[in-house]
Amino acid sequence: MNYAFEMNKDVLIARIQNKRATVEFAGKFKEDLLKQIDEKSDKVVVDLSQCEFVDSSFLGALVAGLKKTTMKGGDLKIVGLQAPVKAMFELTRLYRIFDIFDNDEEAVNSF
Repeated sequence: MNYAFEMNKDVLIARIQNKRATVEFAGKFKEDLLKQIDEKSDKVVVDLSQCEFVDSSFLGALVAGLKKTTMKGGDLKIVGLQAPVKAMFELTRLYRIFDIFDNDEEAVNSF
């Protein structure tokens, strides 16, 4: 699974660059995400615009990131949900705990 981290102002952006975000990828992503939160910023945007599928393991990694950011006084926001991924957020009711935006600019400006 490919992903990249970048900074936009004081916001850490994690771009998921695969069509499927699954258990094979979730553990390493979670480890790297938590490390980036510690080292760079407690304001995080996760860009899922290239993902067509996410599983519960990956959603768990996002929840762990949200927990870490809120403990430090920040937040984790989601951008770019395609229809199948949006359906998973609705099914799991995670849309109630994550702020979801259409694009990076909206998410970054919301901090």
